[in-house]
Parts: sequence; C-alpha cells; structure tokens
Amino acid sequence: MKCNLFIVLIFIACIQTANASFLDKVGNVIDTVFASTATETKPELINAITAEHKLPGHWRSYWLNEPKFGNRIFLADSGKITAPVVMLIHGLGQNGLRDWLPLVPELEKHYRVIMIDLPGFANSPSPKAKLSPSNYADLLHFIKPYFSNAPIRVVGHSMGGAVTLRYAQRYPDDVEQIALIDAAGILQRTAFVKHSATDRIPVDQEAMPNALLTYAVGLQNFSNNLIEKLLRLPDPTSLLGKSEIAWGTTLQSYPNINAALSLTEEDFSSAIFEQSKPVAILWGGKDLVAPLRTGQLLKANLALSELTVITEAGHVPMATHTKEVVQWLLPALSNSSQSSQSSQQSSTTAPNTKPENYDCSGSTGDILRGEYRRISLNGCQGILLDGVTANELVATDSAVEIQNAKFTSIDAALTLTNSVVMMTGGSITGTVNLDKARIDFAGVNLIKDTPFIVKQRSRLVMSVSRAGKNRYLHQDKQMENTLW
Repeated sequence: MKCNLFIVLIFIACIQTANASFLDKVGNVIDTVFASTATETKPELINAITAEHKLPGHWRSYWLNEPKFGNRIFLADSGKITAPVVMLIHGLGQNGLRDWLPLVPELEKHYRVIMIDLPGFANSPSPKAKLSPSNYADLLHFIKPYFSNAPIRVVGHSMGGAVTLRYAQRYPDDVEQIALIDAAGILQRTAFVKHSATDRIPVDQEAMPNALLTYAVGLQNFSNNLIEKLLRLPDPTSLLGKSEIAWGTTLQSYPNINAALSLTEEDFSSAIFEQSKPVAILWGGKDLVAPLRTGQLLKANLALSELTVITEAGHVPMATHTKEVVQWLLPALSNSSQSSQSSQQSSTTAPNTKPENYDCSGSTGDILRGEYRRISLNGCQGILLDGVTANELVATDSAVEIQNAKFTSIDAALTLTNSVVMMTGGSITGTVNLDKARIDFAGVNLIKDTPFIVKQRSRLVMSVSRAGKNRYLHQDKQMENTLW
C-alpha cells in the first residue's frame, strides 16, 4: 500500500507541474515522504555494573555508543536525578573519571554529578581518531542532553580544562558557567617546554643573593635559547596533522600521546578572548606541569573570572588538597554572576604613586610596581615589573619579566635591544621595536593591528595573545627586517 501511494504521489506531481523539472519534482516528493516517516534514533544509555569498575556502590554507570569517535564510552553519575547538573572533565592519565573520586562526596549532596571516561582513557577504548579538545567538545555536546535540557556547570582539570574552554566556546547554550583546575595546553608549545625545563626568567628574587640571581638568570637564558633552537627542528606531527584518519590510526595505541600532541596543537585564543561565561580558576602554586602563568593569563583575559591559588598544591590538588578544593568549588559553582573586579594583590610593597622615570644600570633583581613615565634598563638582570603602568619601556642587554602591566605610548611603547622579555597579561598601546631580542608574550593585548617592528633577527614566542581586535597570535616566529 505504501509503495502504491508513493508512486501515485510522484505521478500527481509530474502532471501538476508541466514546466518544472521532472527530476527536481521527484526529488522534492521523495524528501517530503521520507521526512514525514523517518525518525532519528539516538543510542540509548546502557546500564553498566558499577562494582566491576571499583566505583562507589551508589553511583550509576553506563555505556554509550557515541557517533563522534564511533566508539563506546563509559560514564557515571551520582546525586539526585532532579538536581542541577555539574559535568566533570578529567585530564591525561589512565585514571579517567576516577580523578574526581575525592570531590564527589561533597558535590553529590548538591548536584547530579556527571563523569566521563573520555575516549582513549580508563574504561573507554581508544578510537582511530584525533583526541583533540575540539573533538572532545563535540562529544560533550552529544552527551549533555542525556542528563539535562538546561545549561549545565562544567569543571575541567588539566587537559579537561582546555576541553571545557573549547566546549563553552563552541556550544555556549549548553553551559551556564565553568571552572578550571590547573588547565594545561594553553601556552604555545615553545613557551610550555621552556617553563617545564627551566622555570621562569627571574627565580625567587627576594630570597636569593644578587650574585646567585645573576648566575641563575644567565643559566636560564642560555637554556631557553638552547630549547628554542631545538624546537626549530621539523615538527614530527606535521605529516599526521594533514589527516585526522592518519593521526588516529598511527596513535591509536598511544592515547596519552595522541591527546597531548592534539592539545598542544590547538590555539585557544578565541576560546579565551570570546568567552562569555563566568569562569572560576584554581591553581596549584607548585604545579610543575601547567605553570601558574597560565592561570594568570586566563584571569587577565577572561572577562568574568576569578583566580584562586593553593600555594602548596601541585598539578592535582583534588588528590592532595581535597578540602581546599571543595571549599573553593562549591561557592564557585553556586555563583553564576562572578565579577571580574575582584583581583589579587600580589605585592605587600607600597606602589609608587607619583609618575616618574626609572633608570636601571647594571642592577639585578629589582622589583617595580606602580606608575612610571619611562622605564629604562641597561644591563639589568632578573627585573620584575609587577602590575606597572608606564608610558614606555626601553631595555638594552637586560632580562625582564612583566606581569599584567600596561604600556600606554601610542608610538614606541617597548624598545628591546639584545634583551629577553617575558610578559604575561597586560596591554601595549604602541609598537614593540625588536633588535636582536627574544620575547615570550602570553595573554597580551596589543592594540595596534601590526604592533611589531623587527630590525635584526629576533625571536617572538606568542601564546594566546591578540593584535588589534581580530588577529590572534599563537606561534613561534624568528624574524628580521619586517613588520608583523
């Protein structure tokens, strides 16, 4: 009967439209018939045996055949079914969702807590696919309606923090607010490797004698230069990056490597500068994996954000400082209208309140705070500019770290000659003039569309920074005699 009806519909359509294309009309009728009869079926959650996975007996666990990776994934949840939903996204390592075990007893009192073993981790098999934050974000978007039709709260740790940022950017209607714990993979690859190998340019200035500080800065300077040379070698992932199928097939047996390489390949500039959701940020002060610098650049550029630091914690504070994490997380999740106005006071030293010039010659370990007209450094090492506002900075044969500063000259704001400068957060209104210099900028707002004037060969390592309104800078470049 259905077959006869289908033929009649086609016949009638052909008779009624003598001027219409026969094939076009047949196609329209077929589309109409099938649209009215076909129904999309989503895979169902399949109950799993929680005890087999060594999870608390009152948790609920599931298998889900998802289409993004073409894979079966393992999920668990706890708390009242009717409670607001918080989704927890784990980082690298084969613990998967078990990383969250210390926090769930408190969270489940207030929320329905959703946890996922991301594809390639713990109970979820490794697919022949690229385990990138963008692909994981698409997966979360697929999973979310199984647990809530309303916007949810999302918490990400380490790699999961980067995934959370991407998810909130790509699917803002899914998300009410997010929380990041020691988010990894945000810095450009060169900046991250330099941190892991040599730490920051000025080590602990206030606790180290000047002679030793001078030696330490020189050693770090040498090490950073060596690392930069090594990172100029061809990228072994460049061929794999041309095909996600090749990437996934080659690295299927190595999910941690797959996910780690995919993480360092992504640029999160747009996810940070265009983020519209409230963001709570937590960092371990002794994190040797994801530098606190990352938390500082996030705080500087996420409009609705707060940064909390647990001074003695490392990369996994959920395990080592569970009580402190819970005390931070519960209020953070209940506050969906955080203000960016609350900032941390990093200094106990009274700031300089009268704008003046500052001239340094051959000094080591100076710390500047407050407002200046012009800062001039000549042969100065381990200098820290902490939250300063200045018209311009001129540095020659110097090593400088800059934290959340503003340089307001509309002409030459920074003039750097044979110097090393690491800047995190802050803004530069005018040009940055480089002559045999090395810069490492992270989360820096450069107001000019073309801010760099490079004379003799210089190295520019840029992480999640922005030039003008629409150009994101996230790359490692060696340049000379050019504008950029």
